[in-house]
Amino acid sequence: MIEESELEGFRRDRYFARSWALLTRDRGWIKPVLVMTAAALVPFVGWLGVIGYVQEWARLTAWGVNAAPKQKGVRVGECIKSGWRAFVVILVWSLVNAVVAAVLSAVPLFGGLLGFAWTIFGIFVNLMVMVAVLRATIYQKIKAGLRVKTVWEMASHDVGGLARVLGILAVGGAILAVITFVVLFSVLFSAIPQLIYMVDYVTRYEAILSSGMQAAFALNIIFSFLSAIGPALVVLYLISCFFGIVLSMLGFTAIGLWMRQFDVNAWGREEDPLPPFVGDPRDASSWQPERPAATAPSPAAEPAPETQAEVVEVVTVAAAPDAARPAPEVEVTPSEPEPAPAPEPTAVEDAEPEGPVVSHDVPEPDEGPISGHDDEGEKN
Repeated sequence: MIEESELEGFRRDRYFARSWALLTRDRGWIKPVLVMTAAALVPFVGWLGVIGYVQEWARLTAWGVNAAPKQKGVRVGECIKSGWRAFVVILVWSLVNAVVAAVLSAVPLFGGLLGFAWTIFGIFVNLMVMVAVLRATIYQKIKAGLRVKTVWEMASHDVGGLARVLGILAVGGAILAVITFVVLFSVLFSAIPQLIYMVDYVTRYEAILSSGMQAAFALNIIFSFLSAIGPALVVLYLISCFFGIVLSMLGFTAIGLWMRQFDVNAWGREEDPLPPFVGDPRDASSWQPERPAATAPSPAAEPAPETQAEVVEVVTVAAAPDAARPAPEVEVTPSEPEPAPAPEPTAVEDAEPEGPVVSHDVPEPDEGPISGHDDEGEKN
């Protein structure tokens, strides 16, 4: 069970539990998953929309928004654009990965060893691709996902966190593979006897059958086999899509939770260096970004108060003809003090509170196609 406080900010553990808590945060969370499963039946464009929806939800998570998948008001066109952006980033990284693997495998003597080592390292590269795709989604720019130096800096900073995300994908993929194997084996087991009978029939009477009849029997075998397992294959495809989409949502949301340590709210342009990393608040020595607060004026910055008007002494001296006359009369007349002018506002008082400045190059989370919550969404 996940408490609400555990969903706030960055934490370096329990990625699966927190991702699952966000996925099932609202009732009816399964509806968008079912819609995306149906959309996966549309070739290419449907999958772009599915990928874009998953990326946009992970983008909100990286921004620090604890929201369940949006169920209504989704802008499908924007999701397809996000999916296309993710597809291009994945394609470029995959091509580069394949070229490097081919070059290393072609090295004389050590090609096999280098190719095997790169295959092992390719697991980490796949996680870097997930980071690159989400970064491109945050900036809404393809080239943001192709900044190898920045992506490497992020991935190498917390390899342990990415390993936890890899564990989620590995376990989920294993479960999906077992489900697929069981369903597929059951379907094939029911169709194999009929297939064996028809193949044996053609083989036994091959000598007396013409080539045309043999071709007709071959086509009959193929169509009979497909008609027997076709509906089961469609069901298997839908089941695989459903669990695959759920696994993808959990995996990329975990990447979004992992990416919170890089303080996405303080990012500038996509070519700018990363801001200071955020640590787990449970660590005493971890750095946390300070929230903007009103700055009190410093005493040293206040203007010195005007002193009261000095007393002007008016001295009237009468000429004394002789020493017997009294001493000169001194008349002291205080002058009226001038009103002190109102102190001018200091620069400290006029200055706005300092805080992290977000460049306009980084789209705000409310600009995405699935931002916000459904007003009628009910919490579990």
